[in-house]
Amino acid sequence: MNQTLLGVIYLIAFSHAAMLAFVLWRRTQASEPGRVLSLVMMVVAYKLFEAGMLYTGLYHAVPHLLDLLPGEVLLIGPLIYFYALQCGGNQTQARLPRWLHFSPAMALWLYQLPGIFRNAEAKVAMWDGVLDSSGTVSLPWMIVGLLFLIKIHLASYLWASWCELKTLRQAAQQLRADATPIFTTQLAMLVMTFLGLEVLWVVLFCAQQFFAVGTLAMVSDIWLLLLSLVLLTLGYIALQHPHFVFTREERVLLQSQKQQSNQSDSNIKYFHSSLSETAANEIAKQIENCLGEHKLYLNDKLTLSDLAAVLELRSHILSQVINQQMHSNFYKLINGYRVQHAIGLIEDKKLSWSLERIALESGFSNRVTFSKAFKEITGGTASDYKKQVREAS
Repeated sequence: MNQTLLGVIYLIAFSHAAMLAFVLWRRTQASEPGRVLSLVMMVVAYKLFEAGMLYTGLYHAVPHLLDLLPGEVLLIGPLIYFYALQCGGNQTQARLPRWLHFSPAMALWLYQLPGIFRNAEAKVAMWDGVLDSSGTVSLPWMIVGLLFLIKIHLASYLWASWCELKTLRQAAQQLRADATPIFTTQLAMLVMTFLGLEVLWVVLFCAQQFFAVGTLAMVSDIWLLLLSLVLLTLGYIALQHPHFVFTREERVLLQSQKQQSNQSDSNIKYFHSSLSETAANEIAKQIENCLGEHKLYLNDKLTLSDLAAVLELRSHILSQVINQQMHSNFYKLINGYRVQHAIGLIEDKKLSWSLERIALESGFSNRVTFSKAFKEITGGTASDYKKQVREAS
């Protein structure tokens, strides 16, 4: 690909990353995870700006703005991990002091300090050398080892982030009936994609270093372009849920679920519960009556805690009954009522509403969540069902 064109692509991506960083920062409070993700976007935006300046040749005009942030992935890994923690409301759950997670990035920055603040002529000469080294380059073993250590550092944080988000996804199905399960699933998938991208970098880098396949520039460009795509997607998805965080009560239930995660059998999980079978069956009937009469499921922000408050029950008792007696989870239970309500609206001959309106009138926050739930419960799509109803009438 032409270097100038590649530089323009990088600068366009830089503008998107900078915009996301700015909007996420403005739309969230200091205690919300969006602020942490905005820092990730800032780091990525700077890296894209640096690459854009290099390939367009504009680095000659602004040499002092480049090479200020060596080892940026040493920042990205911990930041994504803290984002995952804050999504679960666990702002203080990291095992080490927060500053210690960034100590490798600080150490590398201090080590590179003489080069960071070198004069403009030296910086321009250095970047000229980078552009001229377009052929196969074999790095010293010390540098290769350092690069692998940096990648292992990033991979460990991505794995920890994925584990945290996986737990949040499971908890969301037990505690919420909105788009949270889909949102947490998307986050977990993107983090796992990021982890796969690191594996790809290792493969390409080893091929270049040990088998002379490609160039270092090619490895760097492929990695940076794919990294930008993954993190920009992450930012856009997070922007749809800027205030997403689990509440204090949900955190208590979340911690309980973590402790029980190795007990897949619900009978084992609730073995020590003092709730009798008769009482559990009675509560299950109360749940069905409450949802049927008061139609609480029409509230698109309904949570397990909200339903527990209406029934005057403890949230963990309500969760136990839904899981053990009703053989479901909160997400599936509420969406089951919503889908049945939507079916009634579709079959109502007096109405000619669009599926978007039917979704909103049935308690779904958006069409995507509605379509997914409808297909899971009925086995078919809402549009096909609506077409069948129209043909039958």
